[in-house]
Amino acid sequence: MKPIIQFREYQLPVFLDNETGVLVLHWSRQIGKSFTLAAWAVDRLLTRPGRLVTVLSNSKDNGAEFALKCREVLAKLDEAKEKVYEAWGHSECGDEIEYADMRFEVSVKVKGKTGRIKVLAANPRTARGFSGDLILDEFAFHEDSNAIWEAAEPILSSNPDFLCRVASTGNGTSNMFYRMATEGFFKVSKVRRSDAWRMGVKIYDAKTRKPITPEEARAQSMDKAAYDQNYECAFASESGSLLSWDMINAASLGTENMFENELPDGFLDALPEDAEVYGGMDLACTRDFSVLPLFLKVGSSLCGLATLRIKGARLPTQKAALRPILRNRRVKRIAFDASGIGLGLVQDMEDEFPAKVLGVNFATTEPISPRLVAEGRKSPTARVTEIMATELAGAHDDHRITYYSDATMKDDLRKPHKITDGRGRVSIAAESTQTGHADHFWGLALGWRAAFGVGATWTFAPVAVAPDSGAGASLGMRDGFTSRRLD
Repeated sequence: MKPIIQFREYQLPVFLDNETGVLVLHWSRQIGKSFTLAAWAVDRLLTRPGRLVTVLSNSKDNGAEFALKCREVLAKLDEAKEKVYEAWGHSECGDEIEYADMRFEVSVKVKGKTGRIKVLAANPRTARGFSGDLILDEFAFHEDSNAIWEAAEPILSSNPDFLCRVASTGNGTSNMFYRMATEGFFKVSKVRRSDAWRMGVKIYDAKTRKPITPEEARAQSMDKAAYDQNYECAFASESGSLLSWDMINAASLGTENMFENELPDGFLDALPEDAEVYGGMDLACTRDFSVLPLFLKVGSSLCGLATLRIKGARLPTQKAALRPILRNRRVKRIAFDASGIGLGLVQDMEDEFPAKVLGVNFATTEPISPRLVAEGRKSPTARVTEIMATELAGAHDDHRITYYSDATMKDDLRKPHKITDGRGRVSIAAESTQTGHADHFWGLALGWRAAFGVGATWTFAPVAVAPDSGAGASLGMRDGFTSRRLD
């Protein structure tokens, strides 16, 4: 007989586990987490007559949904029971099992004993009141999750037969679920959307409703960090990004002039003879991107011309793409990351184009910039990366920079965070993911450094540029920039 309830490969071990004291489920959204736990809770009542399973839910509506899943499991058991009756007759079925349910409670009577699944609001007071098994549903979203666990843990530790299941998607790093899922003390079941997809879970396009892959779903997402947290078991950092979404969107000109591997022939030759072009390039060779944003310098601001992105190319291939750009007389300077893998390429480019190539060692320190002085920095020096990142954030604040960007680039620009340790030392940290290691951010920061050096002072003066006729790329301007078309 075909099973009435069929579990996927990742669901079955959780349902069958009646030994692990505390099991943490860090699962993607929409892959059957609540149904699996509801089935587990019902099974605890069937195999342990009279048992209480307490479910602490993050909201009233979610609690009602969990109870509904329990009723769904019981309905399937009723269906299975009827089929057994038909096949074997009532006398072969053993003791009767009786079900009853209310909106936030489901009861199962077995062998004359009534067990209950009781759904309650999540707070420390209710966590102190249970005696039996405990399910913390969407625990990362519980208010005061630390206090809830503090209240629940002594009860669980008082009886070896009391089991706890903690389930959630991520919700930043300032909650007890993050610690339980990452510190290695508890057993963790981690299932990403991409894992579930490989095991048969379908994903559908938001517009066409046709099946798509996890990679395609992520590419469609407007907020990659939120997607990764909701579906790929990442934890979004809660320390503030240097660049906000508003800052990035205000500076973005769209995707029109984003290019892969090389610039189109004649792209820079379409600029006026007196144009001053600057750029910055963060170098990579294998997994991450090499990113080269190019800018037109207009007064005290940088207007985006193009963003060139190279991935998976050996350094000789990247040199071949760079040489035509550096040879162009309109290109005044490009700053390169001269740390690690980029050092050899930068040295070669310096030999060929000594006046146009600026190598920047990310591991060095230098005198602090006027912007850091204005922020109250007391130390006379700072890391180059902090100075560059602060200058780029300031350029966004002052509306002095625009650039071409797509969703991948925007996501990458959100990665750098400023972190201060207990001794006041500042560093810039950026998480490495499948979309890169803040390569786009450092490309922009290097471009700003190539054009303006270290902490240059400036006086804002709007630059009026008369529109030119003819074909070419449109330069969108912000706050003092005007639009023009390039011949």
